[in-house]
Amino acid sequence: MAGVTLKKLAELSGLSVRTVNRALKDQRDVAPEKRELVRRLARQYKYIPNIAARNFRLRRKNIVGVLTGDRTGSEADLQKVAELERRLIGAGYYPLLGSTRGSVRHTLEAWNGTVDFVVSFRHPQTPEALEVLADFPCSFIFVDCPADERHHRIAVNRECGIAAAYRCLTDAGCRRIVHCGTSGLRRKFVEHITSGRQGGIEFAYVRTEHPEIEDGFAAGAAIMRSGADAVFFDTDRMAVGFYRYAWAHRIRIPDDISVVGFDDDSVSEVLPPPLSTVAHPVAEIADAIVKIVTSGPEDPVRITLDTVLVRRDSIRRG
Repeated sequence: MAGVTLKKLAELSGLSVRTVNRALKDQRDVAPEKRELVRRLARQYKYIPNIAARNFRLRRKNIVGVLTGDRTGSEADLQKVAELERRLIGAGYYPLLGSTRGSVRHTLEAWNGTVDFVVSFRHPQTPEALEVLADFPCSFIFVDCPADERHHRIAVNRECGIAAAYRCLTDAGCRRIVHCGTSGLRRKFVEHITSGRQGGIEFAYVRTEHPEIEDGFAAGAAIMRSGADAVFFDTDRMAVGFYRYAWAHRIRIPDDISVVGFDDDSVSEVLPPPLSTVAHPVAEIADAIVKIVTSGPEDPVRITLDTVLVRRDSIRRG
């Protein structure tokens, strides 16, 4: 028998729906033999509670929609989603995953009436994509992407973590630091951080098309030809590629060159030597979302959380 309901369990057991419900919740005012009968029938017929129906009766929703974007394949984004899932479940909520890669409207239509909150990671910022949101009564929480004044927003300050990395490298005695990456926002942050620096410190740039392992490996020759004694990569993946280049060419990290990555991927801690990296505020993002969901503020919340440098053995000691 598939899809057995609470009412059907009551018919099978000869008990009232109320008694069956109390037995499943292990409440004390149910006789032990009745509780055991209900549990046995629930196991036998594979009873699964209907959360949506229960929430409708209680006039509340404890399912939170989570929209992920095109970059969810990166470990940093997966970490954020996984940590949010863990924190939501701990607070008594259930995450319902969807994607912004398809039709956001179709996803929201399927969720309509089931969720009060939708968390969106890297939501498309086209006028059409944003206009769709106005047609749905739920509250939207944008994470790490722009949001207008109608919606909650949790921003991530990447520049502070990058600045901490450059301070750490210069304090360690590095005097020619290369930034290796694409021409995206991190390039602009690095330019802002390094502009006007004095004291005989030189900064250079090695551009790559993509922030992947093979790009870090391919950039190795240009980095070493530049005479760099330190390199900051846009991603830990690129740093891993450079580690491979260094191993193949007998370059010692950090004796010959200090290395810093970005994202704090799980591999960074187990590399030989462990990679220094700029970490996202993963736990803080999840906590902020859960706080918004549980408190339900009337006015849109605006929060900015900082990235931090995790120093490990890939930076030489000054």
